[in-house]
Amino acid sequence: MTEHDSGGHVPPPHRSAAVTAISPTPPPSDRTLSPQAAARIAAGLADNTTRAYTRHWATYIRWCELTGRTPLPAARETLAEYVHHLTGTTTQYGKPPAPSTIDTMLSCVQSAHKIAGADCDARLARMALRAYRQERARHPDPQLRYKRRKAPEIDVAALRAMIEAIAAAVAAGTLHPLRAERDQLILVLGFAMMGRRSEVAALDIEDLDFSDRGLTITVRFSKTDQDAAGTEVFLKRGRHTRTCPVELARGWLTTLADRGVTRGPLLRGIDRHGNLAGAGRFAGRGSGRIDDETLNTIVRDAALRAELDNAAAHTFHGLRAGSATSAAEAGAAPSTIQEHGRWSSLSMVFIYWRRGTAWTNNALDNVGL
Repeated sequence: MTEHDSGGHVPPPHRSAAVTAISPTPPPSDRTLSPQAAARIAAGLADNTTRAYTRHWATYIRWCELTGRTPLPAARETLAEYVHHLTGTTTQYGKPPAPSTIDTMLSCVQSAHKIAGADCDARLARMALRAYRQERARHPDPQLRYKRRKAPEIDVAALRAMIEAIAAAVAAGTLHPLRAERDQLILVLGFAMMGRRSEVAALDIEDLDFSDRGLTITVRFSKTDQDAAGTEVFLKRGRHTRTCPVELARGWLTTLADRGVTRGPLLRGIDRHGNLAGAGRFAGRGSGRIDDETLNTIVRDAALRAELDNAAAHTFHGLRAGSATSAAEAGAAPSTIQEHGRWSSLSMVFIYWRRGTAWTNNALDNVGL
């Protein structure tokens, strides 16, 4: 007969000092990270945000040191106070920072917390940022009103104009033919892939696979694929030779092979003498792989040559955005655009989709105004 059957009392399990010592809730000192450890965690952020995030993280760490606050995990009051501090700073141009800049700095802190597995309550900080955005929108001085700046979208017509301008520069003797061939491929690949700068810059020759149907490009790592699972982008032949991604890529590989380059970076530096990185007397250093900022410069230079509106504001992202909008205008479904452009969700795709269908499927089309 058990003690329970006999009416005896079963004492509760004894909570020993050892059990207490391994309580799942650690003391506060065990839930904080040193600035050095926090910086290492922040370094694990996506490559295309690393430079900006490193700068923003250093600014945040410095402010925490000066104010005696814990950077990670940060209390919600710390984040709100940090946003308030940022609204009172001035940029190198002597003006208040744009709300988008503060948003990026706050996102940097939130990303570091997420990577560290730490809680990050940014609701108060977001409320402060929202109020600041509203204040800027109502500011009586037009110079200080906030207007979200977006890189101009590059549609097919603009892309063709840029390609034609590059060809004209070669004919005029102001642009080396090798550089022109590379730049044309960059523009068309960026548009056809709906590519991010980091994705296109990272392409290797081995990532291209030609078939009767077109070109399959393997994107081995991207902003939405931090584990590098990889994905494939399928590009069909274009209607025009100068904007056909398949023919331009095939021609570029032939150009590389003629110079003894059959492996490694697809898009390479070219010095002022027309020497290709990895082939002969290239004056540059390192692997010669083209970097993100150079891609922006190539797009901007082509926009200037083509005399596009607001040419100096063009960036590589304009190719990605313009391609998504153009696809929507041509009738592509949002899910198709999302898959082709490797967006993690439909929220951003719908922005391009609405913009692309605004004129072809307008709400007032059949109203009869």
